[in-house]
Amino acid sequence: MRSDRNENIHFSNRAKYLLTGLLIILNFVIRVPSVPHEIGNDGFTIHILANSVSAFGHAKWWAHPASIFGFYPYSYASAVPFLLSGISQCSGVNMETTIWIFCVIIGVFSAFTAYLLAKEIWNNDAFKFIVAFTYSLSPGILTFSTWDVSTRGLFIILLPLFIYLLLKIRSYIKFGILFIVLFILLTATHHYIFMTIPIILGFTIFIVINKIISKSMQIRQIRISHNCINVIFILTFMCMFLIPFFTRIFGVYSRYVWLHLMFENYVRYAGIITIFAISGYVYLSLKYNKNFNEWSFLFFTLFLAPLLYVLTYAHYFTIIFVSILASISLANITNMIKDGPRKKCAFFMIVIILLLSISFSGFYQHWRTHKGKATAGEWYMSEKTYTAALWIRENIDENKRLVCNNDLTCRRMLAISEVPTLVGAANDCMLTYGFTEVGNIKNVTMNSPLTTRFYLDNPYVMGYPPHDVGASFFALQSWDIESWEGKRIISRFNLSYAIEDKYGYRKAFIQSLHEKRDNIYNNGKIRIWCLS
Repeated sequence: MRSDRNENIHFSNRAKYLLTGLLIILNFVIRVPSVPHEIGNDGFTIHILANSVSAFGHAKWWAHPASIFGFYPYSYASAVPFLLSGISQCSGVNMETTIWIFCVIIGVFSAFTAYLLAKEIWNNDAFKFIVAFTYSLSPGILTFSTWDVSTRGLFIILLPLFIYLLLKIRSYIKFGILFIVLFILLTATHHYIFMTIPIILGFTIFIVINKIISKSMQIRQIRISHNCINVIFILTFMCMFLIPFFTRIFGVYSRYVWLHLMFENYVRYAGIITIFAISGYVYLSLKYNKNFNEWSFLFFTLFLAPLLYVLTYAHYFTIIFVSILASISLANITNMIKDGPRKKCAFFMIVIILLLSISFSGFYQHWRTHKGKATAGEWYMSEKTYTAALWIRENIDENKRLVCNNDLTCRRMLAISEVPTLVGAANDCMLTYGFTEVGNIKNVTMNSPLTTRFYLDNPYVMGYPPHDVGASFFALQSWDIESWEGKRIISRFNLSYAIEDKYGYRKAFIQSLHEKRDNIYNNGKIRIWCLS
């Protein structure tokens, strides 16, 4: 398949400035929140850790050098909490507002990182702007850059820059230094760093293969058909893709259910443009006389193919690859049509596709997720939850400790009030706020790098039985406040108050509070009880 002579479409500087300005405005507008407060779940853990850096001046969850990167028990990757703390302290803005500003900044920045990488793959202005548009406005990027702070979000937004620097290393040593710095930053951002190994491996192997073939052709005058190479590559990709399908190394689902869930996840988080990615991949694989960066990109996908089955992480990590492949397909629509009415029709069709794409993203980000009522799993912090947290901050001594009947509400309360609150599923926060100590992190072992547990679980794990603070949180919910076990847990953590979320657990603990303790705050959704 020969490269089309109209392949490179170039816009005037005026058109570039106009499109860039409109894209920035669109990225900002779509991230204007439709809810009154912070969104998400794990983001509140990061909020809490960022607060602690500002309050204590250092990361109290660092129990081991590996804690910096979140590789050690009771730790969390440190880059985002430190960034948020630094922005908040320098600007004097409260953390919740800081998180919104941070999300908008990285959201807009994603358009530039995608544009930069696209330029290395294919120097076509239409292609570059489509990549920047589809990537920065994809549902997956919006999920983690619309008032929902996440270490995962920063990582996937910086990933195109990481790949760009990797492609540049071959020509410029200075990019190698920047690549190393960014690699360290990404390691301290999220465990996604392990998924960059196939990218680096694919790039390295391609360089070696390219040099071997080039030398063989020079010495022996060997002629290898481009079509033959392309067919071999596609067959190799299919073999790599099918390895997990037959070995089931990444899950226990039925094979065909697995494929269904994969497709569903990619459409949900990469957007409806996913359907164009397949044709884009076929075109790039069969393209005649591919350049170095195009082959490099294909080798990235080759070694990432087996990881597409990792349902928890792969669909976010591969958004940039889907955007590039889909954009190749869309840009080719204009390449194949000469000037005239049909050319205008092609551009009109692309505009329609992009409008449908952003409508799909907006639907999921601002409307579909909203349930219309408060529930235990509400997707944003309600006004009543926020008001109760402010009341705690103003009326309860910061040396006191609280517990709640809902884990997510616990985290939200601790994030806003900054008064120590026992949390069920955030051991790093519990270490930070003194609910446990470094000395309790015992029987730590290291998973072998040759096992999937090293990459999918954690390099360091605690032996059995783990000293898990969260287990005590959940156990307390089932005990009467006057029971021996209930008193033991309350005494162990020196708890003074209990927060009752109307939509949280209504087990023995909360029921006993209604009968035996005094209520000191009630706003219809949140109640606060004295435990003594």
